[in-house]
Amino acid sequence: VEIVTTYDRSTLINAAVDNLWKKLAEEFIVVAIVCALFLFHIRSSLVIALSLPVGILAAFIVMHSQGINANIMSLGGIAIAIGAMVDGAIVMIENVHKHIERTPLTDKNRWQVIGKAAEEVG
Repeated sequence: VEIVTTYDRSTLINAAVDNLWKKLAEEFIVVAIVCALFLFHIRSSLVIALSLPVGILAAFIVMHSQGINANIMSLGGIAIAIGAMVDGAIVMIENVHKHIERTPLTDKNRWQVIGKAAEEVG
């Protein structure tokens, strides 16, 4: 019995992974710039931008532990999840900034204000 490969998808998968990393780098830069411009807060934009690679890394770790291969469908799902993750982070940080502007912060109420802002967003 001889096993012969009739269709090799490895080049397609490698191209998709390379494309995913390029798009992740582009989104990292654009998100950092846009958030810095609109929020006028560099650290907040870095939090959003750093959540991108952490989320992708977590997705690949879970996929590896579950034995899921990186095929076109899973990479497409990760690409869609990147957009949702960035959107959620932007909404959360913008709401926290709004609450911080309204409430004078002290060491005691800082986490309460952040918690209240997070509760509103969900």
